[in-house]
Amino acid sequence: MKSSVASSGLSAQKVVAQIRKVRKAAEKASESDRRFADYRYLRAVLHAYRYFEGNDLLPHLLETAPSLLMTPVRADWHPLRVIIEATCLQPDLRMRSRWTRALAHVLAEDIDPQELSRFIRANNGIAGCADLASKTRRRITR
Repeated sequence: MKSSVASSGLSAQKVVAQIRKVRKAAEKASESDRRFADYRYLRAVLHAYRYFEGNDLLPHLLETAPSLLMTPVRADWHPLRVIIEATCLQPDLRMRSRWTRALAHVLAEDIDPQELSRFIRANNGIAGCADLASKTRRRITR
C-alpha cells in the first residue's frame, strides 16, 4: 500500500510541475501585446496534455486539479479544459471553451505541438478550428 501512495504523490508532483510551466506560458501571453501570443500558451497546453497522456497522468490530473490546484472540475470536461482552467488568466469563459474545442480538433488531427500555430492559421484561426471541431465531431450528449 505504501508504494501506491508514494507513486500517487510522485504523480501529483509531476502534474503540479507541468501545470506550473503552462502557467508561466499563460503569464507571458497575458503580458504580451502581440496578436498571436495566445498561440504559445495553447502550444504549452497541448504539450502538457501530450505529456500527461504519454505518462498515464490524465487520471491524476483530474484527481489533483480540485485538491492541489484549486481548480473546479466537472465530470464531463475534457482534460484539455481542466488544464486550461488550472492555468488560464483569461476571464472570458467563451474563450476558454473555444480554446478547448480548437485543441480537441488539433488532437483529433494528430498535430505536433510545434506545428500548432501553422495548423491554426491554415484553418482560419482558433475560432475556425473550434468551428471545424463542432462540424466534424459532435459531442456525445446524455
